[in-house]
Amino acid sequence: MPDDQFRISEFKKVLRRNADEGVVDLDKNYLHKFNVQIHRFEDVLRNSKRSESKNTLVVIPSRVISSSNNWDPGTRGYILLFNMDFFLENNFSHQIIGNKRMLTPSVQPYIHLTDEQAEEVCRIFECILTEKKNQETVNNELIAIKIVELLILGERLFEQEQSLEANQPFIESIRRFVDMLDKYFSKEHSVKFYAEQLAMHPNHLNALIKKHTGLSAKESIQNRMLLEIKHLLHSTKLSIKQISDQMGFRDPNYFTTFFKRAENLSPGNYRSSFD
Repeated sequence: MPDDQFRISEFKKVLRRNADEGVVDLDKNYLHKFNVQIHRFEDVLRNSKRSESKNTLVVIPSRVISSSNNWDPGTRGYILLFNMDFFLENNFSHQIIGNKRMLTPSVQPYIHLTDEQAEEVCRIFECILTEKKNQETVNNELIAIKIVELLILGERLFEQEQSLEANQPFIESIRRFVDMLDKYFSKEHSVKFYAEQLAMHPNHLNALIKKHTGLSAKESIQNRMLLEIKHLLHSTKLSIKQISDQMGFRDPNYFTTFFKRAENLSPGNYRSSFD
C-alpha cells in the first residue's frame, strides 16, 4: 500500500476508534509521525459525521481543541498538517511560521471566504497535493514554498475579516491569557484570577475572549479543565478522587457534578466506556 494511502487508512482507524470521545488526541493515538501531510477532506473523513460551512478556512494551531462532534459525510475540502521540522529541513526560518498570527490560539480559528477567495485557496491546495503525490524529495522545497504562500494568503484574509493589526493589543492580552491558562488551569478555575493577572475586570476579559475566539474566558477555562480530566480518566489509573485533587477540586462531589454537567456522564461512566 502506498505511503499516503496507508496513513489515510491509519488516520481513519484512529477517528473511528475514538469517535465517541468528542476530542481525539492525535498526538497520543496516531503513531505514524510525519512532517507534512495533505489529503482531500472527503478521503480521510468519509463515513464520519463532521459538518463545516461552505467556503470556510479553519486553522487549528497548537493548544486549540478540535471536536469531532457533528461531522457530516458530505463535507468536501482539504486537510493540511505540518510541523516546524519540515520547514527547517528545507532551509526556511522558523520565523516564517512563528510570526503568523493566524496560527496562534489568540484569534478565532476560522474565517468565511468568498467564492473567489475559496478558488484561490483551493488552487494552492491542489498544487501541494500534486507535488506531494510525486513522492520526490526534491519537491519538498516547492511544497514548503506553497505552504508559505498559503499562510501569507491566509494571514491577509484573516486580517481582512478580523482586523488583526488593529486588534493586536487585544490579541496580545488573549495570548497572555492562553499562556496563563495552560500554566494554572489545574489550580485556578475562576475568571477573576486571570483577570487580575491581566489587570482588567472579569467581565471585560470574558467579553474580550468571546469576541476574538468565540468562547468566553469561563468557557475556555472549563474546556481546558475538561480536556485534561478526560485525558486522566482515559490514560491513567488514578482514582476519581486523585484526579479531583489533581485538578484543584476540594470536594469530589462537586468534581463529579462539574464533569456530569458538561458531558452528561459521571467520570466513572466515562472511564468505563473505554473498557
